[in-house]
Amino acid sequence: MSREAFNNLHAILVEECGLKLSRGVESIEALGMFLLACATGDCARGLQDTFRRSLDTIHRKMAHVAEVMVRFGDKVICSKDPSYSTVSPKVAKWSPFFDGCIGAIDGTQIEIVADKESKEDMRNRKGFPSFNVLAIVDHAMRFTFVGSGMSGACHDMYVLRECQTKPRFPKPPPGMYYAADSGYQLAPGYLTPYKNTRYHLQQFVEVGPSTWEEKFNHDHASIRNVVERTFGVAKNRWQILDGIPNYKRETQSSIIVACCALHNYLVERKAAKEPQEQGTPVNRAFVEWLAELPVQEMRDWIKTGVAFIDPK
Repeated sequence: MSREAFNNLHAILVEECGLKLSRGVESIEALGMFLLACATGDCARGLQDTFRRSLDTIHRKMAHVAEVMVRFGDKVICSKDPSYSTVSPKVAKWSPFFDGCIGAIDGTQIEIVADKESKEDMRNRKGFPSFNVLAIVDHAMRFTFVGSGMSGACHDMYVLRECQTKPRFPKPPPGMYYAADSGYQLAPGYLTPYKNTRYHLQQFVEVGPSTWEEKFNHDHASIRNVVERTFGVAKNRWQILDGIPNYKRETQSSIIVACCALHNYLVERKAAKEPQEQGTPVNRAFVEWLAELPVQEMRDWIKTGVAFIDPK
């Protein structure tokens, strides 16, 4: 992060999100401490050596800035086009058939440190304690929703249902949907691939799609891949996401949201400095027509349409 980006972020957090001096630690030092921890994955003892502060101070400052960053996340983790009026250039090459796709949804396991009482409850199928973090991203690789804090033992659909009860959850309008993998159920607002059919992009490297269902799955995977790439960029930049150190559970959860907010902040700063390819208007008539169909039939119509499109 550049000095300019850091200073601008500090100003926003102080003026709008409640970041402040406390117990002799300047707000700018607290933010620097937090960002260093997120970037390097340093634990509290590592930060203690760097900043010459007590462990108690390190834990308090990490918790304070994490809470502030969640407030910042409320500002930046959202759709840039809440009316969903345009189609991303990444999707427009299949227009109008994927015009209703407003993003992609997936879950990822983030390793945490759990206390003795909750360690078994937090343990995932791979054997380590984690949060199953649900994320929705748009086609510009921005997080539009992050659900953090649920046990790694929870199934993706359970996490989704819990997140859907949150006031900030961005429910797709009729006829629009998120691209989701087979860990989710085909339902209004959630378009999944055909089962028992090749899906993952690497499965098509040597032999391309040979049926309409495979063609749909291939194109669907190409669109949904944005969520995996976004997670990859965020985890590469904020190495704390490889394993959250031993803080209180609420702070660990907030750190994950904070990293996603920081990701969006940097994506938007970069976009503001570089010319962006403009989207095209959504084919509302087609989207509204699809909205009247049962979701299985809607997917079949999209399958038929993209079967005749070469998006290259």
